[in-house]
Amino acid sequence: MWLGIREQFVITLTIPVSMPHYLLSFSKPLVVKDFDLIKRFRNVEVGFIITALHDIPKWERHAPGNTRRIEALNKAHDAGIRTLVSIEPWIPDITYPADIIRHLREKVDRWIIGSMQYMGVPKPYYSRRLPALLLWLNSEKINCFLKKELRTCLT
Repeated sequence: MWLGIREQFVITLTIPVSMPHYLLSFSKPLVVKDFDLIKRFRNVEVGFIITALHDIPKWERHAPGNTRRIEALNKAHDAGIRTLVSIEPWIPDITYPADIIRHLREKVDRWIIGSMQYMGVPKPYYSRRLPALLLWLNSEKINCFLKKELRTCLT
């Protein structure tokens, strides 16, 4: 279903439930221009990829910075739109998932965490950090989906 969104979106997921569910995932904060359109649909959520609480131009040269994405996320939440944050890639010594979640927790409805193994980050980097992160998420009752490549680090 085309909603007439002015910005190209990364993915649209349809999940079979009583009515289709659409996820519009953005790397650009221009989506704020379309909130009036998005708010007309109960079954739409807007997602943003957040890799840190600050901008990291070395890693994301051609994308708007994390701070602009976080501003757009806050505006989406404040406009009553369901939100999702995908914390990926989990960049060693730059991405701190627990800090991101603590900071954005009140504005986010769903969380996804991925890794950066495709860039040669060794599995042990994640396997050493995941147990503590999962314990914290559980203690805070935060529901978070781990992407398949990150789940393999638990075994």
